[in-house]
Amino acid sequence: MSELKLVAFDADDTLWHNLIHFEKTEAEFGKMFADYLPVAEATKVLTEMEKRNIGLYGFGVKGFTLSMIESAINITGGKIDGGTITKLMDMGRAMLDHEIELLPYAEETLSALAQEFKLLLITKGDLHHQERKVLASGLAHYFEGVEIVSDKKPATYEKICKRYGGSTATTLMAGNSIRSDVLPMITAGGYGCYVPFPILWDHEHEEVPKETSRYFEVEDLRGVADVARKIIA
Repeated sequence: MSELKLVAFDADDTLWHNLIHFEKTEAEFGKMFADYLPVAEATKVLTEMEKRNIGLYGFGVKGFTLSMIESAINITGGKIDGGTITKLMDMGRAMLDHEIELLPYAEETLSALAQEFKLLLITKGDLHHQERKVLASGLAHYFEGVEIVSDKKPATYEKICKRYGGSTATTLMAGNSIRSDVLPMITAGGYGCYVPFPILWDHEHEEVPKETSRYFEVEDLRGVADVARKIIA
């Protein structure tokens, strides 16, 4: 029998909507520069810029906004005006201020699991923005700890699990990214539960792990509780 002690969750697009705000802004960005490039090509320039800038700016809206400005400079050949830069910054501010919309079954799943396990929230992104979202979600009280990290690697999970009195071997990590949430935890010796979301950032695409008994996939958040109980059965 496994002694599952910790159940950890990703935040963005696992517990609440996030990428819909990026998609909306990306589409608006593309339309802004339709005089220079077709909309799809302009958004592709932005996507590639984001990927190149992750190492400098990290994940989150602030880095995305800087990437929008840099992309706009490139697309216009340096002819972008101050008013357009201001509009791009306003678009970034709007993304920081959006309302938090919980995904279906988020609260009921956490409420049920909190009665049986110690829960953690482990999310990537800008510290200040992620803290605001956690508080605005109304879910913070379910978690023993909230960890906002620059990236998710096996060593990241090992340190966090140890910090809360467990180990990766006794932890289940649930999230919408195979690359960030599932594979690193399995590599570290824990359990990974993939909770699919219709939208996935290009950087997060990864193949589903094969030939491991520590990988699970569910239809929605309700399935995470079933997986946790199956592990200890």
